[in-house]
Amino acid sequence: MTGSPPPAEAAASPSPAQAAASPLLAPAAAPGVLLTAEAAEEVLAAVVLALRRLCAGEAERHLRAPPVLGAAVAERAGYAASFPHLLAGVSQGGTATDLVLTPAACYHVYPLYEGRVLAGPAELSVLADCYRQEATAEPGRLRSFRMFETVRLGAPEQCVTWRDDRLDRLARWLGTLGVPAEARPANDPFWGRPGRLLAAAQRADGLKWELAAGVAAGLRQAVVSVNYHKEHFGAAFGIRTSDGAPAHTACLGVGLERLLLALHHAHGPAPERWPAPVRAALAL
Repeated sequence: MTGSPPPAEAAASPSPAQAAASPLLAPAAAPGVLLTAEAAEEVLAAVVLALRRLCAGEAERHLRAPPVLGAAVAERAGYAASFPHLLAGVSQGGTATDLVLTPAACYHVYPLYEGRVLAGPAELSVLADCYRQEATAEPGRLRSFRMFETVRLGAPEQCVTWRDDRLDRLARWLGTLGVPAEARPANDPFWGRPGRLLAAAQRADGLKWELAAGVAAGLRQAVVSVNYHKEHFGAAFGIRTSDGAPAHTACLGVGLERLLLALHHAHGPAPERWPAPVRAALAL
């Protein structure tokens, strides 16, 4: 992308010795990337089904999104301007194409409602393969990962109430998985000096909250994130409520590999030996 900073230093994956010792993980040739074994895929499939049940009743439908997104969508959504250090483009023969790698699952949702007037609140869930050029060696700070998201569109109070309910619902669900999580205010890693002001405002207004859990010895990371975007995406994509105002949006995101690391840290590398209540909660 023209004008973007140079790529950040890649995150470090678990060592081959560590990964080879686990039935859930396998060595990856590239840093910031995990290979998941069959046992891990079974756990992640169970997690997605559990999340869909947990969030059922309101979502219109569930979608599986590809690992690429239209570059124009990333531009209109503001991602390219706010997070150029994380965004990766798709090129052909060294020439940029009209695609970027999906940075978050929810960006596939907003264009589906472009130009629509909502008769009432709308909700959709989506699973996507995502990529961000992360610059840390923390175990769960991956460049390539899967994300489950639900997105809410509607009036301001409908989105705020939904976000708060999902934060509480997911905290209780993680408890049933034996993964105690701490709710804490957070901010996105906006780029540059203006980004620092945006991050401070986001935190001050309580727009973003995380559920942080242990993923390794002495390390807690967000496994769940809930965000209230106000009218940002409604205005960007011409989505309106029945009174003609730009729709507000909120989203819930779960990093699947990071949750897998939290389960691994809490219960060990063998899912068949996890506590019975945890296995029952995931229908393993």
